[in-house]
Amino acid sequence: MLSIGDFARLAGVSVRMLRHYDQLGLVSPARVDDHSGYRFYEPGQLSRVHALLGLKDLGFTLEQINPMLAGQVDADRFRSLLDERRAALRDQIDADRRRLDEVERRLRWMDGSTTMEFTEKSLPALTLSHRTAVVADQTEIGPVIGPMFQDLVVAQVRAGGRPAHPAYAWYSGDGEKLHFGAGFATSIEGEQQGHLEPVERAVTTTYVGAMDGIGAAWAELGSYVAAQGLEPVGPCREVYLNTEGPQEGWVTELQQPVAQG
Repeated sequence: MLSIGDFARLAGVSVRMLRHYDQLGLVSPARVDDHSGYRFYEPGQLSRVHALLGLKDLGFTLEQINPMLAGQVDADRFRSLLDERRAALRDQIDADRRRLDEVERRLRWMDGSTTMEFTEKSLPALTLSHRTAVVADQTEIGPVIGPMFQDLVVAQVRAGGRPAHPAYAWYSGDGEKLHFGAGFATSIEGEQQGHLEPVERAVTTTYVGAMDGIGAAWAELGSYVAAQGLEPVGPCREVYLNTEGPQEGWVTELQQPVAQG
């Protein structure tokens, strides 16, 4: 038999972790000395520890692993659990890729370089069926604006139609709160109508990517506006030109009304 120290060394875990596994009923010593309390393990128990570590490395929790090691999970259930882990890992990879893209975008902005192209144009007046909200800052917009668009889509379907393409959002701040709206340039019976005034001069750019990276794109646009000696004025707008498929392929036009500084 092996002492707990020798067994831990061969298993590649700490003595403290072996005691923790014992408390959870995952890997218990083969024998415990009645007088000294020393724990001893059989060499054959190494395969159980290795199986536990392999499952843990896949991202399963110890609570999930316990019935697996006890033989309480059949092949079909284990395959289902692996499918769930695969989906969760793919989601994590997608989220990390979006974060990496935003980090790269911010670094380019800080270095004074960008791959974005900026143009100036006038913006038309718009009348939209819309929803509006007020939040403390930009970080609170995401969880709110999605349901706003969903409500408008449901209202349009109930009215016997579908929202006109594209969708719009607009933002303006008063120094303390951020006011914003979401809408479609179509009339929905019983829905409030909002109006955006025409804009003589605006700096615009096209952003391709997920919504959690759009803040960095706005930062690049703002840097460009400042470099041109311009001053942001009035509500800025987002025009969602393509929202089909994964967010990485979404296309949004950013529109910032400006005046000569």
